[in-house]
Amino acid sequence: MSNALRRIEAIDALLPQTQCGKCGHPGCKPYAEGISNGEAINKCPPGGTATIHALARLLEVPELPLELPAVPPQIALIREAECIGCTKCIQACPVDAIVGAAKLMHTVITAECTGCELCVAPCPVDCIDILPLAGAQAQQQRERADQFRSRHEAHLARLARDEARRKAERASRAPAVSTATPTAQPAASNDDSYKRLKIEAAMAKVVLSKAEKQLAQHGTPELQRQVDELRQAAEQAQRALDAATQPAPAAVTPGITALKQAKIQFALRRAELDKATRHGADDSTLQALRANLEAAAQALHAAEEASGKPLPNLVRTDKYSVDSQLRELKTEHSYARAELLRLERRLAANTAAVDTDTLQQARQRLANAERQLHDYQQP
Repeated sequence: MSNALRRIEAIDALLPQTQCGKCGHPGCKPYAEGISNGEAINKCPPGGTATIHALARLLEVPELPLELPAVPPQIALIREAECIGCTKCIQACPVDAIVGAAKLMHTVITAECTGCELCVAPCPVDCIDILPLAGAQAQQQRERADQFRSRHEAHLARLARDEARRKAERASRAPAVSTATPTAQPAASNDDSYKRLKIEAAMAKVVLSKAEKQLAQHGTPELQRQVDELRQAAEQAQRALDAATQPAPAAVTPGITALKQAKIQFALRRAELDKATRHGADDSTLQALRANLEAAAQALHAAEEASGKPLPNLVRTDKYSVDSQLRELKTEHSYARAELLRLERRLAANTAAVDTDTLQQARQRLANAERQLHDYQQP
């Protein structure tokens, strides 16, 4: 191994291996190469002054103040109940510390997370929190630098293999495509195509807005690069939408008009019954209102059948109001679960933030709510 490579490895060994890009490089190893070639040693916010001191001692150069504010040890946390399964955070993670699948919940492997924050900007629903670490947890994260380096190298190797496989697949398909007889493919309807372009343009704007907020807060070169790429993608999506032909509004048929009126009448009859139930109306009044609701439900079913809508697009909903007691039990269950999740998130961020009694009471509240809901739903 040459002296230059040994020098780069020695520098890289002193970096925190967050792979965050805040130094302006796509990872810690490229920054180590830059330092070896004369770049300043003060561009690593996660490393802080300790890293500057170690680099200055290794390279025998003067210490410099940090170029950007120091970033303490931290991890990412996905609020799983809000995750839509878009996989954008998985693609952004430089150490493959996020697991999940398309349209399914994602979660962060805490022991593998470097706290790089690169997953925050791409998230279209802003369901990722960055939680600071303190004490023993912060020390443990710094001690996992070699582990983070190995995972980043494995991540890069996987991306290279995937790209090589895609190129091979494209190359193998090319001759077959050139010699095959073209066949007619069913084209998507103009309506479906326009809806897809509209959704893509809206999503691109949301992601760009998130990234711009992150850039305004941190102002790193890596975030600037992300914002530039996302802005180009948003402009491209908007141009595609503008160039598309907007479908003509569907003609309103008498069947659709009758269906809308039947839905309105059913909603009014259900609201009347709910109001009377809440105000303690007598049995005869409630019986009459139930009969009206039943008649409105039958009329709605008939209107649905006569509307002319294709069956796959016809979604039937519950025609009766939810049991008020069942609604209260479900509401209590939701509140109890939300309170426990909130306390557990605070506890993960700071072990002293929540006392044992409060956490135990929240768990007991959720257990009671689950038991009461289960007992009520049993036949």
